[in-house]
Amino acid sequence: MLALLSLATIHASAQEPPTATPHVEQAFALPTPPGATTGAAYLTLSIAKGDAMLTGASTPMAATVELHSMQVTQERMQMHRIEQLAISSDAPLTMAPGGGPHLMLIGLTQPLIAGDRLPLTLHFLARPDTSLEVSIKDYAEMMSLSE
Repeated sequence: MLALLSLATIHASAQEPPTATPHVEQAFALPTPPGATTGAAYLTLSIAKGDAMLTGASTPMAATVELHSMQVTQERMQMHRIEQLAISSDAPLTMAPGGGPHLMLIGLTQPLIAGDRLPLTLHFLARPDTSLEVSIKDYAEMMSLSE
């Protein structure tokens, strides 16, 4: 009987959803020039325990938000859409201007203006969504973040 109870407990706990929620830090977007229909947002995601997979994002201020990766070489800059990004307790995910992953805001409904805020919802595999407000920082403010 004890063996059956132990197996039932193990089986039930294996089906429970993960409890650790990814933590968001340093979320910001850059202002867009007049008439621009695309923008970018950056952030750092960490998780205290286990792993998580960022599968996308959404905002009412853009038609779509895509996960992108950017590679800068001497000849050119290449951007690619990616389906998901891994976050683990051993390796936080950092999105920053100048290369690497970022959130591409496509079909902006209004310009991103320094000092305003951008509502954003992050979507994860097998974890609840996380909603936040992203600060829109001017370039000078962004440079002070990287120092």
